[in-house]
Formats: sequence, structure tokens, C-alpha cells
Amino acid sequence: MVTRHRNIRVSVPSFVLLLSAFICVHLWFLTPFTFAQEASDQEVAVNLSEGRVVICAARDGIILAAMDAHGESGSQPPAIAILSAERMGVMLGAVEWVQPDSKDQPTRLDDEFKRLVAAALNTGGQKDNAFRASDIESIGIAVLERIRVLAAALHHKINLGEDEPLIRVVLAGYVRDYGPEAWAIDYRIKQDALGNDIWRTRVLRPSYNQLYPPEKGKPKTFMEVRYPPENRAKGDPELLDLLQQNDSRLVKIRAANEIQAKSVTLAVEGQSQKSEAASIVNFLKDALPAISVPQTKLTMAMVDYDGGFKWILEPPKAPPPPPGEKPNEKTPEEPERPTLRRKSGS
Repeated sequence: MVTRHRNIRVSVPSFVLLLSAFICVHLWFLTPFTFAQEASDQEVAVNLSEGRVVICAARDGIILAAMDAHGESGSQPPAIAILSAERMGVMLGAVEWVQPDSKDQPTRLDDEFKRLVAAALNTGGQKDNAFRASDIESIGIAVLERIRVLAAALHHKINLGEDEPLIRVVLAGYVRDYGPEAWAIDYRIKQDALGNDIWRTRVLRPSYNQLYPPEKGKPKTFMEVRYPPENRAKGDPELLDLLQQNDSRLVKIRAANEIQAKSVTLAVEGQSQKSEAASIVNFLKDALPAISVPQTKLTMAMVDYDGGFKWILEPPKAPPPPPGEKPNEKTPEEPERPTLRRKSGS
């Protein structure tokens, strides 16, 4: 018997951080947005990946689109990771960890994401027809262990919103003998004051939110996940809100042809499982740019229930560094990127 929903129970040994020696730390800036701290002989700067992810589970495939939150040239959009032949994901939040005075390359958690998942599931990126309900838990714990290692170096007070995790992971894919599914996994932190403005940072056990399939009786429609989290009533409306409001920017796109109009209507009415993936893909390719600020970076992929992972809009390859410049080396002209440090008054 196939269980419709999965109950996640996480058992994690307590994480104890022994701090044997420390000196006072201070806050400084690489750029106006950059959060950094200096403890002993090391410095840590944490850069964020901010944006939104839209998911739709159609009759023959599940689609995932990722967009950056800002239109500035040089900003980094959330990166879609190919986690297996039938699973994809996006990591949002604190994805880049930098020690500015070190010769080591920055630690990019979003680049490590695929390796962490493969190790947790021991699939090597191949199809796993024996996918188990505990696999989501395994992914969550594998990422948690890595984040805890990095977060142990954060000793200054970090001001996050009440519902703002340090990292948010979005997963989407297809499980044989179960169907399409989507999850959001949040990693929040707790800080303990040690005195002299020094803090111990602990990453809590992750919380799991099953986005798809929804609870019985709930609509199967467009899903949207953002980082940082925003109140949809106060922030920008989601794609579903705009469709339900018959937003003028989407009217012609929605009605591009009869099949597309029918598929989008099914999704808006809570029956996305009856829509055609190709029509939803074509709609999203035009609709998401239409409701975003200019120069928004959009990537899109899908998991075909028969054919597996497919790129729809593949991210461009990074250009090679100029002669004599190391990869990822900062220059004075490099645009600012969102980080844990917020501007004054924001």
C-alpha cells in the first residue's frame, strides 16, 4: 500500500560546540551589504542567494522555475541542481561562505548540494526505483551536518526575520509508485550570548513542509517559495494571485492557444494534475518575465515522469576570468550581492 503523505521524524544527536579560545569580534564591511566577522585569525563573510521558486505538477511532468530577487547586473540567481535523474532542487539563503583574507576559494553550498544529496542517498545520481519515505529525512540531515560545520564560525549577532531561516532548500521530483512531490526544508539558527558581544551559533534541526501533493481536499495548483520569506498579502503577489485576479499582463499569454488556456485554467482551479506539462512550460516561459522586473534571471527545468530530468531554460555558463585574475576573485567593480548584513533602516 502506498501512503499518500510522509511523516518525517528526525532523530539527530545533540550538537555540542566547544569553544576553547576566542577574542572579541567586530563587524566590518567588504561591501555595504556584506556581513563579516573577525575571530582570532579568520574572517567569515556570508553571501545570500535571494529569489523565488515556482513549481507546478502537471499530468506528465513536474516543472520548477527559479528567479533572482533583484535585477542588478552581476547578481546571482538561485541555482537549480540536478540531484538525480528524477529529482531537482534549489538552495536559497546563505549559500556562499567566504574567508576574505584566505587564499581558499569560497565555500559554495549550492555547488555542494548535489554531492551532499548523492552521498545521503548513495545513488550516485542514478535512478532509484526503491526510493524510501526516509530519503527526504536523509537529505535534510546531510545538509544540516554541513551547515553546522560552517555556522560554527559565526560568532557575531545575526539579525534574521522571525520566520527567516538561514537556508531554505526546495526539492521537486517524481517517485516511482508514489508520484510527483515537492518539499521545502528550512534551517533556522539559535544564538546564545557568551559575553563580550560574542555569540554561539547553533543550527536547529530542519523543518519539513510538503508542498505537493497537498493535504486531502486542498487545491493542486501553482506553488511558490521565496527567500527571504515574505507575507504575500504585503509583498509582491504570487503568480497564482495574479492569475486569480486576471492580471492584464497574463491575459494574452494565458490564452495563447486553446490547449494552453485549458491547462492554465485547470492549474488555477486546483487541478494541475490534469494539465499538460508542455503547455504549463510555455506559459511560464512567457508569464514569469512578464511579471518580473527587467533583467530578472530565469532558469527552468522539469522532471518528465517517463523521461526524467530535462532543462527548459539552462543557466548560462560562467565566463572565464580575465587573464591574470583568479576565478571568483573580487574586484572593486564587482556588484553588491545580498548577504546576512542588512542596510541600515531596512
